[in-house]
Amino acid sequence: MILIGDSATWGFLLETNQTLDANLNQENLTTPKGNNIRFYNLGYPVMSLTKDLLMLSHAIEYEPDLIIWLFTLESFPHDKQLFPPILHNNPQKVKTLIEQYNLNIHLDNDSFHSESFWERTIIGSRRNIADMIRYQTYGVMWAATGIDQYIPEEYTKRMEDLPDDESFHELTPPTLHPSDLTLDILEAGVVMAKNIPIIFINEPMFISQGKNSHIRYNFYYPRWAYDDYREILEQEMLLNNWKYLDAWDSISGIEFTNSAVHLSPNGSQEFAQLIKKAIQELWKGKHNIEF
Repeated sequence: MILIGDSATWGFLLETNQTLDANLNQENLTTPKGNNIRFYNLGYPVMSLTKDLLMLSHAIEYEPDLIIWLFTLESFPHDKQLFPPILHNNPQKVKTLIEQYNLNIHLDNDSFHSESFWERTIIGSRRNIADMIRYQTYGVMWAATGIDQYIPEEYTKRMEDLPDDESFHELTPPTLHPSDLTLDILEAGVVMAKNIPIIFINEPMFISQGKNSHIRYNFYYPRWAYDDYREILEQEMLLNNWKYLDAWDSISGIEFTNSAVHLSPNGSQEFAQLIKKAIQELWKGKHNIEF
């Protein structure tokens, strides 16, 4: 089983034994037929549904038994879709996905250009070759030490006092519309997965109690936009009969670390328990997952 998502799924500021997949693997779950379940973390630290779709297009080649797709509203705006560098470095694959699934994404970004003859030569690719060698060297060090990220003892905590600002990606109240969100990418993922079941999860987020918290839930979201997003998402899930867990307010605010979506070790463990229950609900044939 695979987990697709952003840095919250990847496990920012978490040790390797504290991430969602690690917590789920520690449960030693089995299928109704008694087969052992193994979870693999394919989270990538940036928010974009198009990035998720690219990751999924490679993941399904390994024929997973279940896809757990985690996201938050910040992954849905149109202007976020081509932001991740991993998409810029795989322009042809991105173009293929857009054309194959008729996605409403326009590749007018300067980063998406066809490589020139010079760029395809060894000399023109020397930066990429140097990066590849360096990353392979890092891999040896990670394997030897078991450490693949630096976790500081102190960090700037998630924002509690918020700006007096109701805007969201140049959108203003009172209403967020379905056309403001890239919902077609979720549909593309379902088509791509074919018979592989997917559980969509709206991931937990920090809810501020500080200054201007009556205007915004947190640094990312004004209340009007996020409330409309949840309503739109729920209707989309019901309309398509997709399996869905809305975990937006399921974790206490004290369990968020340096951002509104990054969880502490305790928060990660609590969230893993919710995902475990979601999987069990799926086996019972339920679609909207409630606890």
